[in-house]
Amino acid sequence: MRIPATVSFFRMESTALPSTLSLRSAGVAITAIFWAIRQLWMRRSRLVTASGLALMAFLVGVSPARATDRVIINGNGCQVTEEDYSDGGVFLHQDLYLRIDYPNTHWRFGLRNMGLKGTQALDVSLQGAQYSSPQYIIKRAGMAEMFVPYDDRSETYYDMSFGNNRMDQMDPADLPAQNAALVYFRSQMGSGYVRDSVPKVGVECRDEGIAWLCKEGSNRVRRRIQEVVVWSVFDAFNYDYIIEYTFHEDGRITFRSGATGFNLPGATSKPHVHNGLWRVSTKLLGRDDNEAVEFVHVEDANGYIATDSFQPIPNEETTDWNPLQFSSPIVQSQTQANDYGHLVGYQFYPYNAQGTGHFQETFAQHDQNLTNDNSGEDGTGSGYNDWLYTWYNPNSYLLQYLNNQPLGGTGDGIVLWYFGSTHHEPTDADNQMGSGGRTGITLVHWSGFEMVPHNFFDYNPLGGPPRCGDSKDLNEANLPVGMDGMHHH
Repeated sequence: MRIPATVSFFRMESTALPSTLSLRSAGVAITAIFWAIRQLWMRRSRLVTASGLALMAFLVGVSPARATDRVIINGNGCQVTEEDYSDGGVFLHQDLYLRIDYPNTHWRFGLRNMGLKGTQALDVSLQGAQYSSPQYIIKRAGMAEMFVPYDDRSETYYDMSFGNNRMDQMDPADLPAQNAALVYFRSQMGSGYVRDSVPKVGVECRDEGIAWLCKEGSNRVRRRIQEVVVWSVFDAFNYDYIIEYTFHEDGRITFRSGATGFNLPGATSKPHVHNGLWRVSTKLLGRDDNEAVEFVHVEDANGYIATDSFQPIPNEETTDWNPLQFSSPIVQSQTQANDYGHLVGYQFYPYNAQGTGHFQETFAQHDQNLTNDNSGEDGTGSGYNDWLYTWYNPNSYLLQYLNNQPLGGTGDGIVLWYFGSTHHEPTDADNQMGSGGRTGITLVHWSGFEMVPHNFFDYNPLGGPPRCGDSKDLNEANLPVGMDGMHHH
């Protein structure tokens, strides 16, 4: 199903734009002038004189913004729209926001290149199933640090300590030939925004595989699922980190970092661990009356009977992933329930089960930290609270936010700090052809986590029949009985 280019579930004025080389060239040239003036202004240079400001006013007067939305991907069952796209004007009205329209669900979110930490996702909202309007989920999400200790501790790196704006340019060759697009970050200047001179974000619509299926005799139904991947590249010298956000058609969000590039010169065979520290500031349904619980699955001593429970997390604290208990934190509303009386929320799962590194550094000793989103603690404050733009060791700020306050009792939402790891044991796959020095380009090593809807929807957001065929319930089905007396299926 190809979604018509004029369909939008968030803003109905979405339309494709005409574009010409002359318009683009003029827009780029004028944008460059404004960018230069902005940079000089930020540095309080004496070169910014009254004549320069007069030039700015003149350009604003003769080059009014002509901005509207633009469909950048219109694939099979997946449409992506860039809001407020300029077709030649200088100033845009807002920061970079994208919309994703699937047949059944719809996303909207912003993207921003923020200081030392690279691409951050902002103001994430979702519409689907019983919701007739967008539901707010996340205020801001992104990486806070990439911590890389070498096994022998001959080297220890904080790969997000190397300066502002480490995002690499994205190229058309980075993307597939179809259902993909490059987009530009935007920078605020006065009351308007200007686009970067080069694109630093790639967007792809991908077929994820089977979402559900049911096969009974001649009755066979299935539903494939789409995903939109938004990714960029953070440059940490020899290592390039792919920062990736995936917005799935079924309401999931995947956060991943992928380490690639080449091994450290002089230590090309030394094993090390890439540990991504992520920060997700949730605000479900745009409300601040949220709470956190932890799902736990406990089997008895014989591994025969299991008990599932939801344990309250009343105060700010650390938690650890226990794979034997399928443990996972859930952020949910205290008051808003779905039509069946179940509190709506989102559950957090590790993206992969490779393992998690715990280290001497205190911030790196637990898998998850849950804190209130108190004012000044989002990295844009002063002192160590300015960690988005001035580098501080995570011990300096994260530990200060774990104050044992009632979780959800203060601040503007609940923050999950997730610590995920991937161990890189250099192998011969790191070699260049014909060379045994492990000086080649390394394959990507991924780590991350997922946010999964938990009772957020009243029903399967991707639709489907209640069952397929005329088969009876499993309790009534004629299932084979094994030697242990149990029915097997």
